[in-house]
Amino acid sequence: MSKYSKDVIQMLYEHQSEYISGQYIATQLSISRTAVKKVIDRLKEEGCHIESVNQRGYRLIDLPDKWYSGIVLPLIQQQDCFDHVEVHSSVDSTQLLAKQLLVGNNDSYLVLSDEQTKGRGRFNRPWNSSRGKGLWMSLVLRPQVPFSMITTFNLFIALGIRDAIQQFSLDPVTVKWPNDVYIDGRKVCGFLTEMVANNDGIEAVICGIGINMNHYAEDFEGELSSKATSMRLHANEKINRYAFLQRLIKEINYRYNQFVKQPFSDIREEYIEASNIWNKSLRFTENDETIDGRAIDIDQDGFLIIEDKQGQQRKLMSADIEL
Repeated sequence: MSKYSKDVIQMLYEHQSEYISGQYIATQLSISRTAVKKVIDRLKEEGCHIESVNQRGYRLIDLPDKWYSGIVLPLIQQQDCFDHVEVHSSVDSTQLLAKQLLVGNNDSYLVLSDEQTKGRGRFNRPWNSSRGKGLWMSLVLRPQVPFSMITTFNLFIALGIRDAIQQFSLDPVTVKWPNDVYIDGRKVCGFLTEMVANNDGIEAVICGIGINMNHYAEDFEGELSSKATSMRLHANEKINRYAFLQRLIKEINYRYNQFVKQPFSDIREEYIEASNIWNKSLRFTENDETIDGRAIDIDQDGFLIIEDKQGQQRKLMSADIEL
């Protein structure tokens, strides 16, 4: 990407409903109109649909399926939970990169990539993170809370993700305790939360999020064909990635502020109502132990209460659940 691409695409995006002249762009960036044209030509080569009209200037018609930092940054800056954002074309894993960036860094930030080549979910399961189809990112947050509260972090964040996806889905969006999001019985989002701490307390919470955004049914192969879905499959049109990211960050910001200020008991009933695990025979796996039974409640601390086939109640902190 050229030196001025970020600024030019930001201006075009912010003035998307109108034409802006090459001279205006040149003046704003203190460069020549020839340099502006070179940047525009480069953006067109990348797949940006930019209309050029003599005496009127340039107008952005459509964007390719990729993230541009010049558009992402203003969206993120509208919320107060992140100090900065890292935007990449391809990474091994946003979660791994987020951890590496922790060294000598006390900020809260977001790592976003068009593609992950080694994406991983819970229990180190591979997560298919193909370019242009989904939203792959990791959040680094710095909650000043006691260790005991971390068990409910996923539950607040799950509701934030659910709320954002619901704004774009024609079908009901539900959560599967503790950190999956479903549409119509199929998984649309999974996230992985890791904590960095020392004797003094929590240094950071790193939350990696993968959302199937614009996949078609044929993109899910093998076992995934019956288990996975995407937002696009439950909408009338392609999902605008920037509009969705803006909504997602807004909802996560809201739920994160709830998490640091309110007990889980304040949202417990809302979470229970949003959950898809009730009145079903389920298989729970925690610490290599597998239990067949049913979910019967979530307590005030966010632990799942289950009843096994022998009628004995158990409390789970973070289990894998097979629906």
